[in-house]
Amino acid sequence: MDLLEHYLGAVAALLPKAQRQDIVAELRDLLLNRFEEKEAALGRPLDKKEREAVLVGFGHPLAVAGRYGPQRVLIGAELYPFYIFAVKAALAIAAIAAAVPLAILAVTGKTDLTRLLPQLVGDFVPTALMLIGAATLIGGAIERGWIKLGDRHPWRVADLPKLPLGRKSYLERRFEALFELIFMVLFILWWTRLVDAPFSVTGDIDGLTLAPAAVWASLYWPILVLAAFQATAGLVGVVKPSWVRLRAVFEIAGGLAGLVVAALLYQAGRLVVVSPDAAPDAARFQMTLDATFQIVLVVAVAVNVGTILVQAWRLFRGGRGRA
Repeated sequence: MDLLEHYLGAVAALLPKAQRQDIVAELRDLLLNRFEEKEAALGRPLDKKEREAVLVGFGHPLAVAGRYGPQRVLIGAELYPFYIFAVKAALAIAAIAAAVPLAILAVTGKTDLTRLLPQLVGDFVPTALMLIGAATLIGGAIERGWIKLGDRHPWRVADLPKLPLGRKSYLERRFEALFELIFMVLFILWWTRLVDAPFSVTGDIDGLTLAPAAVWASLYWPILVLAAFQATAGLVGVVKPSWVRLRAVFEIAGGLAGLVVAALLYQAGRLVVVSPDAAPDAARFQMTLDATFQIVLVVAVAVNVGTILVQAWRLFRGGRGRA
């Protein structure tokens, strides 16, 4: 990757999406003009080290992105991107600190799953507010010179993470993959009956009994394998977000398996059985449930097809890039 594109990719990852393309285009023109002015002064093309010196002199990507952000009173424009990064890190730390103990209690069965969400919110909110408040106080003190940072450490463009323009950052990929991993692990624990969910397919509504249809028992292992595929894809995204092609393979396999499961469920027609049949509203309620699940399955098929196409494009694009 060219040094200029490498630098612009790092800046673009910190810019607002709505203005990203215009700002990057403006920065590219400005930096190309600086390269040309330097070359005209030297009378020759710039080498790699000289091009990097121009980019370093222009400013660190965090500082450059801060110049285009909205003005803040408490946190200045150049410090603001660092502050936002600290806030996101604080939210991640607070979420992990709140979720991990509750997940352990849920797996070991030492807490009521119906109380998990209130407990999670109750633990997350005060911790997040405390960490964000600390980051704000430190940022304000740095902005006003109360905390001296001293001389800035030297940096090189080559040391910046490689973030091609228009792609998600590794942090965004990790958050998405972590959410997918946690959700699928909880689903697997519920599906294998290792933990009880705060809801159940079986229940009683106004004298009508709801029970899962027989098709679910026949698809027990296919659904478990599908969930394991999705969990593996999420794990790959968390551990190695740069392994886009490997995760794409898992996502495509999971998408194909999802299409098969959705087709079998669609053919079954009835996913939840309402009884007794002789109840006054049983037939109408059963018809409503059947139609609702049919629509849900159609949407699931569309989502899986979209996933397969997107991941196939990633594989194709990755292959062209390597070639």
